[in-house]
Amino acid sequence: MSPADDHQLMIPVTVIGGYLGAGKTTLINGLLGGDHGRRLAVLVNDFGEINIDAALITAHDGDTISLANGCVCCTIADALGTALDNVLGLTPAPDHIVIEASGVANPAKIAMYGQGWPGLRLDGIVTVVDGDSVRARSTDKFVGTTVMQQLAAAELLILNKMDLLSERQHMDLQQWLRGTSPQATIVETIFGQLPAEILLGQYGDGISLPDGAESHGDFETAAFRTDRPLDRARLMSQIAAWPAGVLRAKGLLHLTDDPAHRYILQLVGKRCTLEMGPPWLAERPDSQIVVISAGLDMASDWLEASLSAVCL
Repeated sequence: MSPADDHQLMIPVTVIGGYLGAGKTTLINGLLGGDHGRRLAVLVNDFGEINIDAALITAHDGDTISLANGCVCCTIADALGTALDNVLGLTPAPDHIVIEASGVANPAKIAMYGQGWPGLRLDGIVTVVDGDSVRARSTDKFVGTTVMQQLAAAELLILNKMDLLSERQHMDLQQWLRGTSPQATIVETIFGQLPAEILLGQYGDGISLPDGAESHGDFETAAFRTDRPLDRARLMSQIAAWPAGVLRAKGLLHLTDDPAHRYILQLVGKRCTLEMGPPWLAERPDSQIVVISAGLDMASDWLEASLSAVCL
């Protein structure tokens, strides 16, 4: 089996971290009950904290709860590795694995499983931040180091509980976070309500991309298609200059330097990867990219201008 085929079989892993009470469980509950069309395996430390709709539960077998929407929720129990092996053995296999790190864990260490475990690839590290308390906790002599590690690990920072802050507090916190976690993209939310696409980045692996732009509340999804090949170096340079409002991007690309293979683009926050996929079957393949953004005016027009500049 070729490396390209191996990539297609790898299951993406998203790690969700954040200090106690930040809102991680609310995000997990939303994913388990959401209408996102993905078979999720969600690994948690304690079933007792997860509020799963009883109408969704089809089976409860020890450390695993099976849901009617194809998702499963598993406890990490004694070892994360054992839990990962268990979900990798499921039939059908999950489309995506979500690991909820404990409130005192460093999500960067958990993410090492997503990078190195056979059959898995890391999709992203998400840290949920309690906007009302994170600055005070960051200097606490007992938990400050843990909080700062969680911020440093994040590719996406979910800034939660924004309704508890004044406008001035909001501006000060945003400035502090940009200085503390310059590698992360910040997404604001109230009650942890986010489209699943932002957490899972589900477009781009053979999934139909939307036409034009779609709005999901404060977030917008824009798509780009072209039958012209893209220059790799110019593409990566253009992506590096994208505005902070770009939260996610995924795509299947036809590149000039390797026209025989499609390339899989994945962007989470500021982390971007471009990996070789299977050969193209069409004589004139189309490149397709989808971007999820927040606060980006005229997202479709911006994306068209940005990517047209790298087409040959």
